[in-house]
Amino acid sequence: MRRLSALLAAIVGWLLPAAAGAHPHLWVQQHVRVTAKDGKYTHVEIEWRFDPFSSEVEIPLIDEDKDGKFSAREVKLLSDDVLSELKKQGYLSWVNTGGKDFRPSKTDQFSARVDDPATFVLPDWDRSAGDNSGMAMPLNKQVNPPEPPRKQGARNLVYIMRFALPSPSKTVSIATFDPEDFVRIEVDKATVPAGCTLTKHPTYKSEFIRGYPVFADVVTCQLP
Repeated sequence: MRRLSALLAAIVGWLLPAAAGAHPHLWVQQHVRVTAKDGKYTHVEIEWRFDPFSSEVEIPLIDEDKDGKFSAREVKLLSDDVLSELKKQGYLSWVNTGGKDFRPSKTDQFSARVDDPATFVLPDWDRSAGDNSGMAMPLNKQVNPPEPPRKQGARNLVYIMRFALPSPSKTVSIATFDPEDFVRIEVDKATVPAGCTLTKHPTYKSEFIRGYPVFADVVTCQLP
């Protein structure tokens, strides 16, 4: 029987009300890629690189044979566990091709890998800040002190999700964020595709302290 992964447990936790004052417990660097054919965009792909501490919680649970990489079977088991929950949340993403924003209904493709050494490392932050503030933090959102980094160095868990657009379009934008700020998702500006821009969404926001919103990154791509 497959065990429910630690990160999936966190994803399920997003469904429950957040305690005021909680800081992000996971950090994700997002890379956005677009696919075009015959002068129009057909697909959007997002890549999530989880922070090293979160990655060290999850990687050992996925990597059953402990060889430091994911086999096709291990990725399939991960996909079976994780995608159904992410689908319920619209993959935390909003897409626009010129009309109304919509959420992806399914993935065309899902894959995962381990980046070792890590390709995404961020400064230390207090993952448990807010857990012991005035309001009791739900058990699923409490964060134990992270284990020290591996002696071999930091590494990242990476998810790659590819979405087909409902119809080909000369323009597409995507914003990915967790409104509760349990997971902070930020686009790597150095990897924004040619012909695309990175801005802040005017209304989509994460807010762990009321009155101090973090507006979602949005990548907008336009073909001539």
